[in-house]
Amino acid sequence: MSLVQFLHTKAKAFVVFLFAVISIGVFIISTLISTAILKEWYGLIPGLILMILAIPFHWIGKKRKGSYFISFFLNSIANGCSVAAYYVSKNIALELHSLLLGVLPALAVLFLVYLMLQTFHKTKRVTVTVACIVNGLLTIALIVFWIINGSTIFSFGFFASLISFFYLCVFGITINHDERSVLRDISFGSFGSFIIITVVVIFLLTEGDILDGLDLDLSDFGGSKKANKKKGKGTMP
Repeated sequence: MSLVQFLHTKAKAFVVFLFAVISIGVFIISTLISTAILKEWYGLIPGLILMILAIPFHWIGKKRKGSYFISFFLNSIANGCSVAAYYVSKNIALELHSLLLGVLPALAVLFLVYLMLQTFHKTKRVTVTVACIVNGLLTIALIVFWIINGSTIFSFGFFASLISFFYLCVFGITINHDERSVLRDISFGSFGSFIIITVVVIFLLTEGDILDGLDLDLSDFGGSKKANKKKGKGTMP
């Protein structure tokens, strides 16, 4: 492998993986700090402000590559602010060890992709596609366990899986594309992760506790219409 090929495959893969890990690390710290100092849903406000502040740094990055670092860092902090809004609004206490356990599945997927790209760099498309499918299945599994168990391990793991999805996209977009700046793509990915996380948090806070305290009465599944009517107008037909 030539030096140019190395820089645009293995070196890029390492940079993306490194920044993905840093992003999740900052996400953990930001969430813990935000839940300690913010109240109610107000974490969405500083999160949005940080994202807006990141935009000019992303633009400046075309001339000063270091600005992409600032953009990435601001969005990573913003992720924690938005997720903290959910936990604070639901009065859910967070512990560091639960958050660390929660992010392990997302980190495992990212590491396996990095390992595959380092070993078999020509299989990027297949590797990233399969990883996105696995990450999607993982996200669904985390939602199911979140509903059943209610543990912050699963809820935080779900949010981490959303972040990992965007860095999987960065792997796919930037690897083997000589014309693309890896730092610019990472910065773009950080915007994407903030937007999806914030949309999900807003959805959870405004749509009636969908994942928090959900009671599933399977005995009524497939029951008669009369039984459903007796439950009152508030139930779904």
